[in-house]
Amino acid sequence: MHHIVSVPLNPALAELIGKKGSGNGITFYNRKTDDGAIVALAPTSISEKFYSVAESMLLAGQIVVGTDNLDKLFGEILVACSLLDKRVIFTKDGSIEQFLKGVKIGRHDFSDSSQIVQKILEHSQEYDNSETRVDIDKAFPVKGLGTVLLGVVTKGTLKVHQELYHGSGKKIVVRSIQSQDADMQEVGTGTRVGIVPKGIEHDEVEKGDLLVSANPVQRVKRAAVSIRMNSVSPEALHKGFHYFFVSNFSVSFATIESVEGESAELGFEKQIPVEKGDQFLLMREAVPRIFASGRVL
Repeated sequence: MHHIVSVPLNPALAELIGKKGSGNGITFYNRKTDDGAIVALAPTSISEKFYSVAESMLLAGQIVVGTDNLDKLFGEILVACSLLDKRVIFTKDGSIEQFLKGVKIGRHDFSDSSQIVQKILEHSQEYDNSETRVDIDKAFPVKGLGTVLLGVVTKGTLKVHQELYHGSGKKIVVRSIQSQDADMQEVGTGTRVGIVPKGIEHDEVEKGDLLVSANPVQRVKRAAVSIRMNSVSPEALHKGFHYFFVSNFSVSFATIESVEGESAELGFEKQIPVEKGDQFLLMREAVPRIFASGRVL
């Protein structure tokens, strides 16, 4: 079983979970387990790229939140957790009962910091295995190998020699897969992977691109969405309002082009790859910055 967890506040917690690895806005911490691995995603710098908090939380199946510093930032993370139907594990460092009275968190648990790994492993994650999808966060050339893509398998099973579509329409073939420093023939959903592909160059791939086994997921300039507000500090949406849109590794400024009830049409500043059913978070300048979630329709 592979577990992807978000650690949005305290890098020291991520270091308890796994060994520090690569980073691109998010730093990956990796730990091998008896039957898989845990990968903890921690924002590399909240002050510089707060949207990386949203990225890590959207990609994860569980969210680990430290309670040693119950400040304004902790409150923002709590509101963000309330917008996502994910299991949240709080450390036992501070008392947060009063916070939980004001912000409703669905599935949550508490753990000593020293027992975090065991608590993560208790959770059985349900995955969508209808088709293969890999969300890419980095592409680069390696001498002797060619293009290498780093990403997370977010749906289905990825296999060596499998054919996948890039958003450009190009069909690639998976030449090799590596996970946790080991060559693999096949990996499942929730796995952090390095892929050596045939049929595409590193400069044709951007952060946020998707590799899928079905039809290519092209980059789009607009999308119809449903939007869910937080209960603590909601905001009335109006045509022309601007927000920051985050869906896994896809990030763009977005403008409300039309709104009716909980449905809206968003226009993106740049083309981004999103498909029907993708979850997203909206960010604003006012606190709490992560103030709404939604799905692509």
